[in-house]
Amino acid sequence: MSSPDLSPPSDVRDPDGWMRTVVAVWIGQAASAIAFSFILPFIPLYVQTLGATDQTDAARWAGWISAASAVSMVVAQPIWGAVADRYGRKPMLVRSMLGGAVVIGLMGFAQSPLQLLVLRFVQGGVTGVVAAATALVSATTPKRRLGLVLGLMQVAMFTGTSVGPLVGGFIADTLGYRQTFYASGALLLAAGLSTVTFVRERFVRPPVPEARRTFLAGSRALASLRLFPTVVVVIFLIQAGQVVVSPVLTLYIAQISGATNAATVAGAVLAATGVASAISAVLIGRASDRLGPTRILPVCLLGAALTYVPQAWVTSVWQLMLLRIALGGFLGGLMPSANALVATVVPTDRRGAAYGVIGSANGLANGAGPLLGAA
Repeated sequence: MSSPDLSPPSDVRDPDGWMRTVVAVWIGQAASAIAFSFILPFIPLYVQTLGATDQTDAARWAGWISAASAVSMVVAQPIWGAVADRYGRKPMLVRSMLGGAVVIGLMGFAQSPLQLLVLRFVQGGVTGVVAAATALVSATTPKRRLGLVLGLMQVAMFTGTSVGPLVGGFIADTLGYRQTFYASGALLLAAGLSTVTFVRERFVRPPVPEARRTFLAGSRALASLRLFPTVVVVIFLIQAGQVVVSPVLTLYIAQISGATNAATVAGAVLAATGVASAISAVLIGRASDRLGPTRILPVCLLGAALTYVPQAWVTSVWQLMLLRIALGGFLGGLMPSANALVATVVPTDRRGAAYGVIGSANGLANGAGPLLGAA
């Protein structure tokens, strides 16, 4: 009589090195998010040093510069995604990091707001770390662990976007604005080189007829997949809903609190939301592996709606803080569940293009959301 096999499952033994790849991609995505967030706190101030001394003029340039990368990203992401399906996801992740390193580094040499605007437009066209990283880990991670891993990828984003502005603001105040761009470029360069060294991808080129598929034909094939167009719309609404209040949140907090340090209070509210989102991204990601993303996603959407609307009726900062923490708990589960659902309905050989479309939807939401909120 044979003895029972007590060895751990193959995905725990990690014979294909997928855990190593996930860890390396996680570190690269977190570092990239920090680097891209370095420059966010002081774009209006940097524009003033480039010649836009009038505050109204500086605010207008800052708005155009902030939107420029989103515009080009909307166009470029689906194209890069299709290229990833033909030539591999790892090269696209490296391209997005090293391309960002060069372009953001050049921003430190800008001599006018127009030059900075052009570089931001180029940045949106050559970057796209999140879409590339998501496509890579979704293609290398065992299906039974996909929800957890995508949740961890979301934690990397929350970590980067929380730490980045703080570090970037400190560098700008102590060393100067231009040095912050150089530091951001150096961090992206390190992330790209780390990805080259430690990330492994077993990519098999598609057959010649499949590789010659035109971009439009590939887009039509994605649109015909069950649920995929619906998921794209849902992801757009999720992202737009998160950023729509960004232009007015600080003003709203100042109104309900009467505090003179409204910016600090707003930062604390956003930080609490981010922490709640990071925790829930892991917990709900694991639940998604057990229950399936089609069950988790509607619950998170409903919970987010029920905790979002009452924020308009609060009378104190503490009420707003509690609602934002609850909102963060549901938001943390939205993107991992949506990305896991994409992985279940899209074949592996088309996921680069699929997550490119998702990246395009996110870019469109990042551009449209603040405009709607400020209207």
